[in-house]
Formats: sequence, C-alpha cells, structure tokens
Amino acid sequence: MAEQGGRGNRTQERGRQARRKVVEAALSVIAERPVAEIQVQQIAERAGMSPARVLYYFSSKDQILAETFRWSERQLAERRAQEFAKVADPEGRLERFVWLYLPTDRHDVSWKLWLEAWLRAVSNDDMSRTADAIDSAWMQDLAEIVRDGVADGMFRPVDAAAFLPSFNALLDGLAVHVLIGRVDRKAAVRTALEHATRELLPPGI
Repeated sequence: MAEQGGRGNRTQERGRQARRKVVEAALSVIAERPVAEIQVQQIAERAGMSPARVLYYFSSKDQILAETFRWSERQLAERRAQEFAKVADPEGRLERFVWLYLPTDRHDVSWKLWLEAWLRAVSNDDMSRTADAIDSAWMQDLAEIVRDGVADGMFRPVDAAAFLPSFNALLDGLAVHVLIGRVDRKAAVRTALEHATRELLPPGI
C-alpha cells in the first residue's frame, strides 16, 4: 500500500509539473500574440509537448486560458500583499494599488486575459467566472484601503458604494488606453491618483 501511495504521489507531482509547464508556455505565447489567435498547438510547441498531451491535462484552450489567468493573478495578489505590508499609510497603499492594477505595457499578459474575459462575460463561462472572483479580490483590497484611510482621518468619509465602482471603472478605462498605446502607464497612474485625491482627501490638503 505504501508503494502504491508513493507512485500515486509521484504521478500527481508529475501532473502538477506538466500543468505548470503548460501555464508558463501559455504566458509566454500570450505575451506575443492576440489571445483570440492562440491555438493549443502553439502552446504545446512552447511547452515542448504534443497537443494531445496538453489536452490530457486541460480539456480545452479555454481551460488553459482560465488557469493561466488564475495563476497570473495569484502572483499579483501575493505581490500586492507583500507591497502593502511595507506601506503603513493608506494614501501610500492606494498609490501602490494603482501602480499594480494598471498594465505594465501593451503586452501585459494579465490584462490581455482580462480583455478576453470581458469579451466572454455574456457566456458566463470559466473565464468570466474567474474574472468576477479576481475583480472582487481587487475591490476588497481597495475597500480596505479606503476604510483605513477614513478611520485614520487621512481620507474624508465617502460613499464607498459610489466611489469603489466609479474608481474601478476609471482604472479599467485607463488600462485599456495603456494597452492600445494611447496613454503611457505613468500618465495613467497620475490621472487615477488625481481623481482619488479629489474624491478622498479633505479640502485644502
């Protein structure tokens, strides 16, 4: 029985490693191509596998994309937690939030997957459900920053139910402009923070 358990553990570990290899290959391909044009064959080639083997671990391209989206955002969530832990004041954490939220450039993999998820939202498939869960996590972090700022007296009291979705919409719009090259990231961050200052900081600050 112990030997069978050992074989089972090794099989599971090989499966995890293979899935991770596929996800890493997908990240690499997505950085180079429009998501809609990507084929399983391209991901398989980058992973050094056959398409059949890739589809042994993932049932479809959509499942690969959804898992890649989740993996990418988990990395970002860990980074957010680490960076927020280094910044004591809510205003500083808000600035870090904005920098982390907006795409790094036109090839930002996570944001390319976000756009794909938005396009699929009406179908309520795995990508759109994944996007809903990830968006909720971002908004929970933002809500906590605002609550802390109000509690510390750094931010004036605001209607969170109004501010959070409107600020989120502003960030999403700025992100799209960064992705299509109309606005650079620094300018987008500056615009978002100027809006937050008007909405959150007490008059005269």
